[in-house]
Amino acid sequence: MSHSTLACEECRVLLGGYVLGSLEPDEADAVRAHLATCTACARQHAEFAVMPALLDTAVGVEAEAAEPPAALEEAVLHGFARERRPRERSWLRRLLVRPIPVAVAAAAVAVLVTLAITAGLGGTASESHAYTASLHGLPPASTARASAKLASFSGGTRVRLTVNGLTPAPDAVYEMWCIRDDGTRMSAGTFSVDRSGHADVRLTTGARLGDYHRLSIERLAQRGPGRRVMAGTVEY
Repeated sequence: MSHSTLACEECRVLLGGYVLGSLEPDEADAVRAHLATCTACARQHAEFAVMPALLDTAVGVEAEAAEPPAALEEAVLHGFARERRPRERSWLRRLLVRPIPVAVAAAAVAVLVTLAITAGLGGTASESHAYTASLHGLPPASTARASAKLASFSGGTRVRLTVNGLTPAPDAVYEMWCIRDDGTRMSAGTFSVDRSGHADVRLTTGARLGDYHRLSIERLAQRGPGRRVMAGTVEY
């Protein structure tokens, strides 16, 4: 596979490892470049971006079960011969860091959602706390404005993001980031805007409310890091 230019099928095979940060640098760069130009794969990336949070939530459930859930095991065995590997990492992470077909990754996400819901049944009332954030545009999108409603859940934060005034280029893909005081960032997923520069999207991130205070939105670039176009602060 040539990592300089990925086809959609090649990109989607790598998405599981990409959201978990386990790809080689050239692979990650190739996926990032493809996401900047392909809205279909960017939408798939947004769906998979929940994986890290769900994996963390599922750890407690996994500890109670020595074997993977039957539904996920069946989906994986359909495409791969089962392998024996050391258990330094959870079986879920061992699965998802490998290049896998998008259908198998989607099956994994479905099972992770089920595990997260199961784990969340014992959550406390504090998990329903919601906060807001206002984001302002940065050059060249100085007139852009956005508002975010953030609600905590067992796996991280759910975000309802409303954006106005971003560049409505047909190939423009944007990514929202949660930023800690030490500069550590965690993605909340990608989105695009309509012809008027508007977007109203629901995103999910493994970042937990209280652990971060700043938000930013970047326009993805075909090569290298994205360009920051919006920034704001969470109102705790």
